[in-house]
Amino acid sequence: MVFDTEGCLRQIMAIRGALGANLVDFTSGLSVGAAGRTPSEDHHVTAAGVSNVAHSALSTAAFVSTGQVNHVDDIVVSAENGYHLIHFVGGRPHARMALYVWLDRALGNLAMAQRHLRSTAAELVAG
Repeated sequence: MVFDTEGCLRQIMAIRGALGANLVDFTSGLSVGAAGRTPSEDHHVTAAGVSNVAHSALSTAAFVSTGQVNHVDDIVVSAENGYHLIHFVGGRPHARMALYVWLDRALGNLAMAQRHLRSTAAELVAG
């Protein structure tokens, strides 16, 4: 079975408490695909925000591993409107895609969502 963008987003939306999901090319800030709701006006605005957060984390020495350029696995933002989890797809430093999920604070489980995103990203890379 070929694992495509649509299948990837379906799996992310199956995470308990998932409100919305986005596959983002964070180098350009464009949404490759989206499902569910979005915390902003539309999925493209959310993708641009994910891109900005990713670039900020990757360019800040405090967030990258010693000896590994731009090595960040995940970014978690805890906000009043929910949890926002960004997972980088593929090997860094050459990664350009990120999976984003917006979780309901009451229903979402960050640890389980993180495991699910990693598994989904691995399937997406494997094709």
